[in-house]
Amino acid sequence: MAKLQQNDTFTSLSINMIKMIPKPSKNINSTFHDILKNHSDRIFNLALMKCNQVTLAEDICQVTFIRVYKGLHQFRDESQLGTWIYRIALNVCHTMMKKESQISSRMIGLDERPDLEPVEELGDVQDIFIRDTQKEQIRKAISALPSLQSDAITLYYLQEFQYTEVADIMDMPLNTVKSHIRRAKANLRQLLMEVHNEA
Repeated sequence: MAKLQQNDTFTSLSINMIKMIPKPSKNINSTFHDILKNHSDRIFNLALMKCNQVTLAEDICQVTFIRVYKGLHQFRDESQLGTWIYRIALNVCHTMMKKESQISSRMIGLDERPDLEPVEELGDVQDIFIRDTQKEQIRKAISALPSLQSDAITLYYLQEFQYTEVADIMDMPLNTVKSHIRRAKANLRQLLMEVHNEA
């Protein structure tokens, strides 16, 4: 499956961020560089599918990989490295999306600000919107699912993990994961049909 989005600036940003974390081991730095190379795009795409906001997805990635870097010396190979990273990423997603939701609920909507003039749409912006509408609708539908359903279907279909790997990442029984994916598919179908009917 093609990547949803290539985040070209992410690796350099993360490398700059780790300079703030004192860690003398060269082995850790080398391992972390490999982790960024192999996992940064997939973690970014996971975050983007979960939150549907590029800036927030970038923030989630930063926090995820800082936690990975700090925790590398404690990693004991009791699970797959990728499983461990994705588990951290999902936890960060949930925490930061909750905080973002709390902040958004306290913000004043644009329609409540009479002092702001509406900005007219530019043609090229409209073209981009039309081209990306279907992808955006899927992202929004996935982010509207209950958290566990969203996690399961994102990992299985979009990140292309096997059922057993999803179960390991989500730390739950295999049959429970399959149940979440079935429900997520049904709910997604309903959400996308509603969007289609409205259109």
